[in-house]
Amino acid sequence: MPSITIKDVARDAGVSVGTASMVLNKKGKVKDSTREKVMAAVSKLNFHPNKYARFLVNRQTKTIGLIITDIANPFFGTIIDYVQEELALNDYDLMLGITKGNIEKEQQFINKFLEMQVDGVLLVPSHKQAPNTPHLENLKSRNIPFCFITAYYTNVNAPCVMTDLSEGSYMLAKHLLNTGHRKIIYIVANRNIPVSNLRVEGFLRAYKESGFSYTSDSIVISEPSFGGGYDAAAKYKKGNLPDAIMTMNDIMAMGVLQYLKKEKIKVPGDVSVAGYDDLIYSSILETPLTTVMQPMEPMCRKAVELLLKKIESPDQVNERILLQPELIIRGSTAVRKGSGK
Repeated sequence: MPSITIKDVARDAGVSVGTASMVLNKKGKVKDSTREKVMAAVSKLNFHPNKYARFLVNRQTKTIGLIITDIANPFFGTIIDYVQEELALNDYDLMLGITKGNIEKEQQFINKFLEMQVDGVLLVPSHKQAPNTPHLENLKSRNIPFCFITAYYTNVNAPCVMTDLSEGSYMLAKHLLNTGHRKIIYIVANRNIPVSNLRVEGFLRAYKESGFSYTSDSIVISEPSFGGGYDAAAKYKKGNLPDAIMTMNDIMAMGVLQYLKKEKIKVPGDVSVAGYDDLIYSSILETPLTTVMQPMEPMCRKAVELLLKKIESPDQVNERILLQPELIIRGSTAVRKGSGK
């Protein structure tokens, strides 16, 4: 059976090919009655537009590449859901790349996206190392817009939508200090990367404002994973515990909780624990987790909006949008005994 073309749709609807094209591409002014005829023909003939044929005409495939770092963390699964939902509302498809924080894989996915003629790219930066970014310069040289989401690379000028990570960590550390915790350990990833360093800046700001002192071992570097949290917490035994352990994400905090449970260390009786992100599981853990909520849906919707605007208007300003976090206090933290609070 021969494939159905836009000419067949136009003939069945009794309109010109140009009118059918305007309806399908959602461009130009077309009467509602005409639009209904065209869409009825599309449904009747089971017509599916050829994106690559459309690319030859409009130089667009209506496809966006999304790069994330870690599918095992539900935080990034949530990003995929919201981004895909928002793109679908705008008649765009999604192409996914998962890097596990590896810069070489990030470069490979960018090259793949270029081969597939994506119209733009949304990018979650690596959390492992400060990157060499010729692949992003390649996007720029080919006039393919891209937008960072959740964080950014300091050496790349591009739009970005993220939570104010510094403010979120500041609020959490301030809460712990105000409830009598003095020795607080913060487990984060590589501090050369903004996604870690911004959080540490907020943590240190809370200490400085409080007048209390911290030491160089207050910051512990580890992989931002369940195992990274578990291994970092394993350095601390009963009798040598901090007052509280903060982690840069909830998955790490869950690793901390697992280690403490194994060692029969009570939370929050012996040590308070807090994370960051407010994953869907954080409120239903055996010990519900105090955390910082990132506004995921607004962040994803705004990132898609910025990218699509950049596709339509390439000269648009590369703005960095910071969304406000929210402190969520649950059962994994409590007033420190003997603090007088």
